[in-house]
Amino acid sequence: MTKNVMDKLLVGKEDQIVLFKAGEMAKGVVIDVTPHRVLVSLPGGQTGIVTKKEASGFGVEVDDIEVGANIEALVMDPENELGLVALSLKRANQELVWAELQEAMEKETIITVKVSEANKGGLMARYKGLKAFLPVSQLTPMNYPRVDGADSSEILRRLGEHIGNEFKVRVINADRTNGKLIVSEKAAIAEQRKDTFEKLQAGDIVKGHVSGIVKFGIFVAFDGVEGLVHLSELDWGHVSDPGKLYSVGDEVEVLVLSIENEKLSLSIKQLSEDPWKELVKDFSEGATIEGKVVRWNANGVFVELKKDVTGLIPLSQFGVENYADLTVKEGEMISGTVTDINFDSHRIMIKKDGAVEIETTESETEEA
Repeated sequence: MTKNVMDKLLVGKEDQIVLFKAGEMAKGVVIDVTPHRVLVSLPGGQTGIVTKKEASGFGVEVDDIEVGANIEALVMDPENELGLVALSLKRANQELVWAELQEAMEKETIITVKVSEANKGGLMARYKGLKAFLPVSQLTPMNYPRVDGADSSEILRRLGEHIGNEFKVRVINADRTNGKLIVSEKAAIAEQRKDTFEKLQAGDIVKGHVSGIVKFGIFVAFDGVEGLVHLSELDWGHVSDPGKLYSVGDEVEVLVLSIENEKLSLSIKQLSEDPWKELVKDFSEGATIEGKVVRWNANGVFVELKKDVTGLIPLSQFGVENYADLTVKEGEMISGTVTDINFDSHRIMIKKDGAVEIETTESETEEA
């Protein structure tokens, strides 16, 4: 120890001695710094020492400490084997962080955490050196790992994509005693979500991003809320796999169809004119037609009237009850009359020329 340091340690020895207790906070001035320890002048002429281990972590490092700096540290031992007050900057900062988090929870303040790892239950993150847990259930729609079949390995892979990212969250549990810190991204947007639902109405057109893709459609998130675009509302044409049309993160424009108990039903196809209407504009009820047989099933026989337009002739008109008994052939031409045009189901109903309806007996009618 140098003479200058010794002189600084002796300054104020004539002052009244201050007795420190383990676990309390002590304020002082840094008087010497080496790579291995920091010496601190404390009230009452006492000297504190902070080892490298206790000066590193929770936002503080030995290299960042300068002589003359005012610091506050946690007393670990009022008098160690050297007769110095053993201090910890790391633990003092830890206590300050816990106090800050407690206040953030009470005031519902939004903080920023950085994701460090992922597990099947959610994300582990860091806040000023403390570990925080962000459960899957507390993720916003854009970050929730929605996976068909709840495949655990795929869910974990999706969560892993967030490692290194920062999240705006609210503290929902700061348990200093057990060292548990739980945060919520969903809670951080609660006010935005509430405001959106107060203003949103059926018929509104909004822009959002695809937040999930499932077999029955896609989820779209915007302004803190999320809605479903069902498979049938994706496109005017037939869609079997929404994943071939969209990817998570794609920007889309949607029409709000309905809002029920904060559940949103959305549509993409209804933002454009139904092309089927243009295709069938030359057809009308009562018009005579001729079409080519393309397929048949239990509903009847489908005939192609023009490209992308088919008509249905009910099975009963062919005098059979089971479509396996049909004698029609693919490519066969059938003529008839249009009886109905359904724009919702994109179906034209036809009564074929010479139709032979199956007679329903009285007993069959009663059974039906």
